[in-house]
Amino acid sequence: MRTKTPIQVRFHDIDMAHHVHNGVYLSYFEQARMDFLRQFIEKDHDWKQFGLILARNEVDYRQPVHLSDSVEVETWCSNVGNKSFDLSYALFVKTPEGRNLCTQGRSVMVCFDYKAGASISVPEAWRLALARLMENDV
Repeated sequence: MRTKTPIQVRFHDIDMAHHVHNGVYLSYFEQARMDFLRQFIEKDHDWKQFGLILARNEVDYRQPVHLSDSVEVETWCSNVGNKSFDLSYALFVKTPEGRNLCTQGRSVMVCFDYKAGASISVPEAWRLALARLMENDV
């Protein structure tokens, strides 16, 4: 199942070319990622014990986003491995005619035990939740 996260474009997101600066998209994806993770990670999860490390980010820019645009990011799990999973993103600008795809992205999230300082297998509860979400996304 995909989450849909509304994004407010802020004045300081805009660069000298009058569109959203390329680095800002990663913060938009981060906000969307947290919305997605809230579907299966408990609100009071102890992130100091074990959690996630962002291992990779990819961003493909298709069309610019401007200050007055109405923006929404869709997030979904696109792959689950042994110790990591991939989250994919599609950033849209909403218009009266529909939605225009402006940016796509992907993050690789590695499960990590902070006390041991090492990567760990995706917890079984998370794996089951991600599998269920992926089934509902088909």
